[in-house]
Amino acid sequence: MFGYIIAGQLPNTNFERVSETEFLSNLTVTSNALHVVVFVTEPFPEGYGGAIYFNWPNPDPTWQYLGFISNNKPSAIFKASQLKTGASGSGLGSMFGVSAGGSQPQLGISALKLDEIEQLTAANDSSALTISSNVQFVQTMLDNLYNYLSSFAVTQQQMSASSEHWVKLSTVNQWYERFKTRMTNNPNFWKK
Repeated sequence: MFGYIIAGQLPNTNFERVSETEFLSNLTVTSNALHVVVFVTEPFPEGYGGAIYFNWPNPDPTWQYLGFISNNKPSAIFKASQLKTGASGSGLGSMFGVSAGGSQPQLGISALKLDEIEQLTAANDSSALTISSNVQFVQTMLDNLYNYLSSFAVTQQQMSASSEHWVKLSTVNQWYERFKTRMTNNPNFWKK
């Protein structure tokens, strides 16, 4: 029902069913920077989703809730490397049939009703890539594009007679400012 991709690795769908609603996979981590994409391969029953948990190898279980996937949100990206250092037990104790931290990182998915999932709070350091990180990315990309284009600005006297088409830098600046405003007002405006 589930799969995951760790940055730089092939997709993996090797989840062990440990109970009627819990699924577990041991992760092979080759880097300190751990970004993991979790996705659905089969739809959930109506009204259900998957709560995603992460456990670094420690003497005590440190299951930490990262976020969720559902039929309406079939994939999610998480930066879990911050959970590695200083992770403390989350009070979740034994989950997914695991009573100790084990020797390798683990990904657990618990099938729950969506209203139960809405009550969960993600670990502070999981850095789920959300709209705010998308906004930050777009802002950085726009700044880079604007700086790049403006580095080629020439005056009208410097333009040579050629078949090149020219765009006034003020036009690019107007678009840039309008795009930033729209992104601030509604980060999903571009999906319409």
